[in-house]
Amino acid sequence: MSRGAGGKCKANGDGRRCDAPGCEKLSRGASGKCIAHGDGRRCDAPGCEKWSQGASGKCVAHGGGRRCDEPGCEKSSGGLGGKCVAHGGGRRCDEPGCEKLSQGAGGKCKAHGDGRRCDEPGCKKSSRGATSKCVAHRGGRRCDEPRCEKSSQGATGKCVAHGGGRRCDEPGCGKSKVSAGGKCIGHGGGRRCDVPGCVKLSRGAGGKCKAHGGGRRCNELGCEKLSQGARGKCIAHGGGRRCDVPGCVKLSQGAGGKCIAHGGGRRCDEPGCEKSSQGASGKCRAHGGGRRC
Repeated sequence: MSRGAGGKCKANGDGRRCDAPGCEKLSRGASGKCIAHGDGRRCDAPGCEKWSQGASGKCVAHGGGRRCDEPGCEKSSGGLGGKCVAHGGGRRCDEPGCEKLSQGAGGKCKAHGDGRRCDEPGCKKSSRGATSKCVAHRGGRRCDEPRCEKSSQGATGKCVAHGGGRRCDEPGCGKSKVSAGGKCIGHGGGRRCDVPGCVKLSRGAGGKCKAHGGGRRCNELGCEKLSQGARGKCIAHGGGRRCDVPGCVKLSQGAGGKCIAHGGGRRCDEPGCEKSSQGASGKCRAHGGGRRC
């Protein structure tokens, strides 16, 4: 239906436009402004400037708009189903068997390729926050501790290492909690191995700990060892990080990217000694490190 004297619908430019300089959105109410510039009905919660939804006079955050029709749920409903996102409302991913929320116009969830992607060349991960980068490429919020470049977790503005995210609810424990149990791994959080009597953490989708076959296995025929790194191999078959010295195929040690022979791993703390330290002593064998008879 056309709006105003121009003979056009709102989408094609007719109707009153916002009088904020450079804004082409439709104006709301008598002020001549669009919603983004302050017109339309505002939420009547004290100090809230968001747009009210429905007849309640509240914004979505303060209870306005349609509510989820699940008994006892007060969240906002999404889409036509009358449910909130947690109870199945909103558009779902159209990949067979996937129940996650679709992102963007493609009808897919983030895991199946929809939504905004990281703009780093060759990266297919989802971008985070207002940035065009994934978390690995410094997208999303960063920890506000000086010189820390990790991603912040939760509303704290901190990374997990500096106290961000959800904490274990055991008295005196400051570690990060795992899963919905409210505990860190050390206090029993996370999924446990389903072998009777085993209390170790399960790995992967099999419900087993590493010792009982959980986690990814080496893809060499007949090998049952754990794979290391992205190659799908155990250490003996070439998995894990390798020394970055050209021609060296030994395992790298520590953060330096080198094997022990080329300077990787911990060094002896005796002044002037460059040998590898042994054990917890911080010394090489010549200076008393390692296990003794």
